[in-house]
Amino acid sequence: MPLQNPNGYADKTADFMAFFAEAKRRELRPLVTPALLAEHAEDPRGDRSPHSTALQDVLNYLHGQPTDGKSFAYAEVPYQRYRLGILRGRGKAPTLDDPREFATEREAVHAVFLQRLVALGLLDAEAAR
Repeated sequence: MPLQNPNGYADKTADFMAFFAEAKRRELRPLVTPALLAEHAEDPRGDRSPHSTALQDVLNYLHGQPTDGKSFAYAEVPYQRYRLGILRGRGKAPTLDDPREFATEREAVHAVFLQRLVALGLLDAEAAR
């Protein structure tokens, strides 16, 4: 039977997206191990050697998330002091409330990685400390 009134039908796109996102997180959770965290802490950008497949899978998922609400590292004083912020939607200024300071870009980028893992439920907040 054809649709009589399209306004009477709910768009299930958000439901399917949430279903598949949770399935992907269930797939990735076992990959987030202390060894994976140590690998990222040692070389967050993969400059020295390529990331392992597990770390690359996790990073690909993190990078694919919407911008609004993502944490990021910025150089408050380049090469001396780095801080963290939260990106907001298009046309909105980022939030710069995190009081922590980092001496190196590597430390700040790793802190962002940990924050994103916690935000997506891939890591417990206690394990991120």
